[in-house]
Order: sequence, then C-alpha cells, then structure tokens
Amino acid sequence: MGSVNNAVRCGFICRLCSKIDRRVIHIFGELGRKHNLVQKIRDYLPIKIKSSDGLPLTLCVSCVQRLNRRHTLQMAIKHSARIVARSRVQQASERQEWNQRQHLNLCQECLSAAVHST
Repeated sequence: MGSVNNAVRCGFICRLCSKIDRRVIHIFGELGRKHNLVQKIRDYLPIKIKSSDGLPLTLCVSCVQRLNRRHTLQMAIKHSARIVARSRVQQASERQEWNQRQHLNLCQECLSAAVHST
C-alpha cells in the first residue's frame, strides 16, 4: 500500500483506531452523514472532531460497526429506561387509586357504624 503518509493523504487511515485499511467511510461524506458518524463520535467518544483539524477524515468499517453497536446499545438503554419510568408512574397511580378506594371504604364503614349506633 505504501507509506503511512501516503495512506493519510489518500484517506485510508482510520481516525479512531489508526489502522490503515482500503475499506473506509469518509466521516463527512454522504455515507458518513447517512450513518450520522460525526454526532455518534461526539456523543460516545471523548474526542473532538472537525473537518479542518488536519486529522484523518475516515473510519474503517470495523470502527463504524463498533460505533453503530454502541449507538444501538444506548438507544436500547434509553428505551428501557422510558419503559421502567412509565411502569413506575403507572404503579404509583394504581397505588394512589387503591389508597383512595380504601379510604372511601373506611369512611363509608365509619358512616355506616355511626348511623347504626344512633
């Protein structure tokens, strides 16, 4: 393939793992935008990324797959958290409803007992 400088110049070096690979995706290219790579890198990795920073603008397919798996995991965790939160709200609402019914039943028993004792 040639030297590392040639790989960087031709765009065959991965921005994340620094491996030289012929199969890369340009971060700011059409496929990179389709996969939302810039946002995923910003969301999940502790690095800053700009098209003008002089660093490689490509990711190898393996790193793209890893980034997409991380994104899928994050989305599943968020979805699960929403389900748990909804479940807790529903349980609290049901508990409040049950307590109100118990209170009403108790009040009715008290009224009934008061009417019968007079």
